[in-house]
Amino acid sequence: MKTLLGIDLGTTGCKAAICSPKGNLLGESYLEIPLIKPAPGVVEQNAAQWWTLTQEAIRRAVWDAGLDGGTVQALSVSSQGISFVPVDKKGCPLGNTINWLDTRATAEAETILRRYSEADLFNLTGKRANAAYVLPKLLWLRNHQRDLYRRTHKFLTAHDYLLYKFSGQLVTDHTMASGTLLHDVTGMGWSAELVEAFDIAGEQLPEIVKSGTSLGAIRPEVAKALGLNERAIVAVGGQDQKCAALGAQIRPGVATVSLGTASAISCLVDHPLLDPERRIPLFPFVVPDTWDLEGVVGTAGGALRWMRETLFRNTAYKTLDEMAADSFPGSNGVYFYPHLSGAGSPHWRADVLGAFFGLTLAAGPGDVVRSVLEGVTFQIRANLEVLESLGITIEKLILFGGGAQSSLWSQIISDVTGRPVEVMESVDVATWGACILAGTGARLLTEGDLEQPTTKGKQSHFSSRSECVRRYEEIYHRYRTQEEKLMLER
Repeated sequence: MKTLLGIDLGTTGCKAAICSPKGNLLGESYLEIPLIKPAPGVVEQNAAQWWTLTQEAIRRAVWDAGLDGGTVQALSVSSQGISFVPVDKKGCPLGNTINWLDTRATAEAETILRRYSEADLFNLTGKRANAAYVLPKLLWLRNHQRDLYRRTHKFLTAHDYLLYKFSGQLVTDHTMASGTLLHDVTGMGWSAELVEAFDIAGEQLPEIVKSGTSLGAIRPEVAKALGLNERAIVAVGGQDQKCAALGAQIRPGVATVSLGTASAISCLVDHPLLDPERRIPLFPFVVPDTWDLEGVVGTAGGALRWMRETLFRNTAYKTLDEMAADSFPGSNGVYFYPHLSGAGSPHWRADVLGAFFGLTLAAGPGDVVRSVLEGVTFQIRANLEVLESLGITIEKLILFGGGAQSSLWSQIISDVTGRPVEVMESVDVATWGACILAGTGARLLTEGDLEQPTTKGKQSHFSSRSECVRRYEEIYHRYRTQEEKLMLER
């Protein structure tokens, strides 16, 4: 038997999966990774822990599959975007990783805009100057930790770091590079103009190669330690939302919506389509000659998790769903704005904070829980409306991620957007996307499989209910009107 290994290093956990080349899931495992939050706005992780937990997740996935690790023909990596770690010439971390949720570089983002207008920067990179991206944080490191910055050999994203540990090569791909704010989204390479403008040493950036490219065989010592095939090919992967969209079978007319820590709302285009109002970022996709318009709700499942840990400690998510089901569309007048790390697309307001609005003595626990599900969904709809305004047809939504396990949330999304919703049997499709790229690198799959990936198994389907669609139409517009007022007050 020939198998593929996909690794997904997300924001709060690492998953490994063993799949057949046809997409059958044979074994998987998941381990949580803690966030380090020593101060407001500072969010870090330990890169050594990235690697330790990745290795353990692989061992457990192989055991779960009941197979010999020697069956693995190729592996690849899907990972959280933007988070990065400075490493020395031996690939050893020089400090903690800086997470994409970290907002310490707000002042540096403003510095970028004093050099480049928002329009010029967006036309180059497909993105706004936001503290989440890598370039502002590089400027912060240079300003506040000059010695560490000077000693850095390479700045590696989570994807790049794992690839190095597996293959010994210091490379990245276009989907990861695009999150740095130093990548030319139309020229498809590091922007010489931006690198020079901000005095970034080009040699500190890894080489960019195409997703699915073979990096050769796995390091022998790593294969031995993990019990894997020493001839297994290590293939370049990509950013987790792009790998997940690939695994979820994104295609023309279909948008994918992730319900993980963050929510990404993705549509594919065959040319670099830049939103003239700069509301939706543009990224390269893991398929050649394809780009991804990707809206983002920074805290989606993250908002639900925050609510659980803060207001309903030790309550199971299934129980929260049951509580929310006892409420009705509109959550008894309670609105939730999930801007717990600032407002993402289409607003792009780092100064806007999360809020509950409309709380009264009549509001019960179920109303509060449902308002969180609805609040995230209203943000998803706002992004879909922008994508439609750009001339993109969206006939159906495909959901994945932990939140997609909630039938109630899936139904709410269908009712609020007025579109049919499909939920993949395996909500963790990023590992399958990584397996597709691994199979491409090992020539077990072709580029045709990238364009029309197949997975086996059942999907759940949700159709919008006309009465709920009409009800939510009114609620949504009231919600957005109140949101505009809250933003004006900042």
